[in-house]
Amino acid sequence: MLRSFASLRRRVISGVKLQKARSVVSSHRRGRSALASVGDAVKEEFEVGREVSGFLVKEIQDVPELHLTAIRLEHLATGADYLHIDRNDQNNVFCVGFRTTPRDSTGVPHILEHTVLCGSKKYPCRDPFFKMLNRSLSTFMNALTGSDYTMYPFSTQHPVDFRNLMSVYLDAVFRPNLSEMDFLQEGWRLEHQDIQDKSSPLVFKGVVFNEMKGVFADSQQLFMQKLQNGLFPSHTYGVVSGGDPLSIPQLTWQQLKDFHAYHYHPSNARFYTYGNQPLSHHLEFINDNYLSNYAKINPQTEVPEEPSWSQPLYAHIDCGVDPMASGEAQTSIAVSYKLINITDTFETFILQVLGELMMNGPNAPFYKSLLEPKLGSSFSPSSGFDSHTRNTSFTVGLQGIRSDDIEKIKCVIDETFDKMIKDGFPMERVEAILHNLELGIKHQTSNFGLGLVMALTPLWNLGGDPVNALQINRNITKFRKCIDKNPEFLQEKIAEYFKKNTHKYTLTMSPQLDYEAKAQKAEEALLGEQVSALTNDDHVRIWEQGHILARKQEEEEDPSCLPTLQVSDISRNVSPVLLTDITLSGGVPVQISDQPTNGITYFSAVLDTQDIPDHLRSLVPLFCGVVTRMGAGHLDFRQIDQEMDLFTGGLDACTHLITHPINAAQYEEGILLSSHCLDQNLAKMLDLWTLIFNEVKLDDIQRFSTLVNMIATNQANSLVYSGHRYAMTASSATTSHVAALTECWSGLKYLRQMKALSEAEDLSHTLEQLRELAGLLLSRRRMRVAINAVPNHRDTVLHSFENFLNNLAGNPDGCISHASLPETFTPHTSKTHHVFPFPVNFASKSFPGVPYAHPDSGALRVLARLMFRFLHREIREKGGAYGGGAAASPGGAFSFYSYRDPHSTQTLDTFDAAVEWVLSGGFNERDVAEAKLGVFQSVDAPVSPGSQGRRRFLSHITDELFAEHRRLILDTESQDLVKVARTYLREAVLEGACLIGPHNDKISSDCFWNTITN
Repeated sequence: MLRSFASLRRRVISGVKLQKARSVVSSHRRGRSALASVGDAVKEEFEVGREVSGFLVKEIQDVPELHLTAIRLEHLATGADYLHIDRNDQNNVFCVGFRTTPRDSTGVPHILEHTVLCGSKKYPCRDPFFKMLNRSLSTFMNALTGSDYTMYPFSTQHPVDFRNLMSVYLDAVFRPNLSEMDFLQEGWRLEHQDIQDKSSPLVFKGVVFNEMKGVFADSQQLFMQKLQNGLFPSHTYGVVSGGDPLSIPQLTWQQLKDFHAYHYHPSNARFYTYGNQPLSHHLEFINDNYLSNYAKINPQTEVPEEPSWSQPLYAHIDCGVDPMASGEAQTSIAVSYKLINITDTFETFILQVLGELMMNGPNAPFYKSLLEPKLGSSFSPSSGFDSHTRNTSFTVGLQGIRSDDIEKIKCVIDETFDKMIKDGFPMERVEAILHNLELGIKHQTSNFGLGLVMALTPLWNLGGDPVNALQINRNITKFRKCIDKNPEFLQEKIAEYFKKNTHKYTLTMSPQLDYEAKAQKAEEALLGEQVSALTNDDHVRIWEQGHILARKQEEEEDPSCLPTLQVSDISRNVSPVLLTDITLSGGVPVQISDQPTNGITYFSAVLDTQDIPDHLRSLVPLFCGVVTRMGAGHLDFRQIDQEMDLFTGGLDACTHLITHPINAAQYEEGILLSSHCLDQNLAKMLDLWTLIFNEVKLDDIQRFSTLVNMIATNQANSLVYSGHRYAMTASSATTSHVAALTECWSGLKYLRQMKALSEAEDLSHTLEQLRELAGLLLSRRRMRVAINAVPNHRDTVLHSFENFLNNLAGNPDGCISHASLPETFTPHTSKTHHVFPFPVNFASKSFPGVPYAHPDSGALRVLARLMFRFLHREIREKGGAYGGGAAASPGGAFSFYSYRDPHSTQTLDTFDAAVEWVLSGGFNERDVAEAKLGVFQSVDAPVSPGSQGRRRFLSHITDELFAEHRRLILDTESQDLVKVARTYLREAVLEGACLIGPHNDKISSDCFWNTITN
């Protein structure tokens, strides 16, 4: 999986620092005494200077704010670095990473990441990584390629599973087969378009080749890549680590093997383990089975600092026209600055604080100066502080601008820096950021260990101290002292890093109507150049290789060499979630869950929307997007944003849509409100919700217009990245009323609605409709509530919520019933092609499903997972798409999908072939067992204290229904899979098909297809 772009990394890197540390959370369930006992136990077994299984203990550090003990070790023979995080958490994590520093854009680290997972010395079967997806109960498995690192992380709650996966991962990276056929399949190859027809033209094929064509179909991804290349041009950041499609065909198999030889060496490796399993077992296994076979080398993978420029530079690039953006304003601009070395963790902390102050929220200076005057539709994804490269960087970027405004925007950016240097920042904003950091440390999720290694890797990979980076409280204390000592501390930093910084790179990008045609011509020219250089022997070799690869892909392999869990390892018992149901304020249903929430109160509420008029229903998602961001009562939108940051983790609203778990004719639609806060801030949080319910300000047309533009832009940006999900939503839209409403609220229909609103000259009527919605929805009449908090805070919590609910309008209905399906909707078959200027396709086919508690629901989930084996081979290995599969969501549709797919209708035929494969008995009992394991990865995924009880609250699934659903999955047999495949797929009375991608002559001339051109 490629992870080469700044926006993707920033979501992870800031995890242990600052505002976005809301995602860096703890899944522990213990108090300080338990922490102390664990830390003491570690110190008794390990001490600094001691040698354990070939590793030297170099550092042991308690980090009380994160409830962990960090242990740093070094492998004596190879110099391999090791970080263990000891924490009372069952969801254990392993990761091995390498500094990978390509010097060209052939994508060698990315293709290598794919290829090492295709078989190894101990596990020589094809694609052991993908096979382990169904032989494990992992909570996460992946591999990631960055600009200067490649990492292989997994997490699991099962000790045997942990050892199995660690063995497969280590053998993959240190002893891969790296066969030529795997290189041709995963990287690139010349092959006949039709491998059965020698006269068909030669074309480029390959998984990574097609993946990168899909990546750069997103103009913002292209923009971010070129921005990094331009700001840091001298070394590895000046190339495309994921691979430029026009450079990938220059990579040879030998070059791939050479790159592995000196990059995937223990001397260039960093090992990470996390959780409650014994460190000594990990060290012994890694040393005895792998590291003991190596000696230390100098891998020469150092990444130097970028030489500073004496003057700023400027560049411009072209991109394709975005059909979902405004036609007149599709230019992007970014002004980016080279900053400090990533290893200076305190200075990095300061810059992250500054980044949040300058960019985040309506009180931020750049928000005020760039977005509110409508100079652009939204910040570009590259905007903000970024710390994933040797030199950190800060970017102010705008998308959706007019090309005539470029010079004006550059002046505004300079003026905004000047104003910040002169005026500084209100202390309340600084405190709000530090509050968010404190809340982020306490807030608990189930994937803490995984988030931690994602956050630490960029720093650790470049020689930074990961243990030092964990000690967040120390940085906060030091930062406060700097502010107290020098009130102009932050202004001076802005002057130092931005006003006086000559290493400034400005990049602009604008669309060209012939961009896609030029890109296609460039690929054709490269293809022609390669084909013209072929000899007769080369043509024979290509023909033979194509058939060898095809035969290899068709081979039925014996995966018995791979370790596996058994279905018997899955417990049939369900640990009940203890919930209390009460009513408050005269009849509002309230669910209470006493949990070890680490001093945080979690609040959720569902407001039923089934009674709203039809002409307002399509506006519900827009209402959710603005209702907490417009101001309320005596607080304008800036003030309420400030209050939210000071006292909460944010006030959120989103659509809520769920089918009844038993009755297929009933469903629930509504708005889900959610927030959390430190226990001492509960009254403040509820005061803000009270203002929103009673006095929301839906009258500021300028503020509303700004939000509409931002929402529309963000939704449009998601299309290329999540095209398969949009295709699945669209294909299922005609199969049920709930699916149709889902398409309206979150699918392509919603994207088009937001595009139209962003281009509307007058939004006053829409704002008036939202005021009507607010009057109908913001009350306690059809409201139900869920609260998660520590037991000793319960009385205070209930008293606070009683007061909150008493202050809301409306009389509670008491028992809130599900809505019945309307008679106005008739499910029907449909085929829709949404034409977009992408070089790849996203395909989907959907069939009506069954409710959660239906006797066939378990078999359908197992069937979807079982089909992965067939679909992966046909769509990815043979077809060259990045991915494909099937999904059965209980209560929703059964859907097939493909992702970044070079094929269109051929893939739809493959979906049908998957059904026939099942009906013909193409699977065995082992496949069924593995499919069950795969299903249980999500069924039994870990749940954080703040989320306990949400399954019942949101989906009305009781512990009894959950236990029965698990039993249905566990008891599924082969004949059940054949039966449901025949009943719900082959003999289905209706189906929906959707294709998102470029123009298709075959489809456009087919009367059964509806073609929508954007």
